Amino acid sequence: MTSAVYTYESKDNKTVKVREAAKQDAEQMLINASKILMEAPYMLSTEKDVENLDVLDIEYMLEMYDHNPNYVQFIAEVDDQLVGAIDFKNGDNEKIKHQGSFGMTVLPEYRNCGIGRALLESLVDWGRKNQQVEKICLEVMEDNIGAVQLYRSMNFFEEGRKVKGVKMEDKYQDLILMALFV
Repeated sequence: MTSAVYTYESKDNKTVKVREAAKQDAEQMLINASKILMEAPYMLSTEKDVENLDVLDIEYMLEMYDHNPNYVQFIAEVDDQLVGAIDFKNGDNEKIKHQGSFGMTVLPEYRNCGIGRALLESLVDWGRKNQQVEKICLEVMEDNIGAVQLYRSMNFFEEGRKVKGVKMEDKYQDLILMALFV
C-alpha cells in the first residue's frame, strides 16, 4: 500500500514532509521520544513512561498500525530528520469505532514552526478519506494555550473537561476534551 506524502512550508521557510511512519523509523522514533519528553510539560507521558521501551516495541506498534486501517502514525521530517509525530487510533468496540483520538509530539527546537499544524492537517485529511472515521478527538491540558489555539483554528470544538485530570507534583490541571467531525 502506498501512502500519501504531504508537503508543507514551515514558518521558517523549510520544507516539511509528512508521511506514514514505517518500520525503519522505529529507532529514530525511540530516540526522539526521550528528547521530546525532557522538555514537554504538557505531555501526558513522562521520560519514565518510555525508559523501558526498545526498538522492537516501536516496530511492533508500527506493525499494529499497519494492520489496522483505522489507526495511523504520521511523522514529520525536515531535511530528512524526524522532527515530530502524530498517531490516531479509533475505538475498538463496534459502537465507538467511528471515533478515535490522537497524540502529537514535536521536538522542542521545532515547536512553533508549523510542524504541529502540518501533522494535524495530514491527520484530518486522512480522517476525511477514511470511511470508518467520523470524529477525531483529543485531550489537552488547559495551560497549553498554543495547542488549544491551534486546535480551535482548525475547527476543533470543546466538548467538556476532566476537572483536575492531570496532577503534576501537587498542582492540578483540567484536561480539555476537544473534537472535530470529519
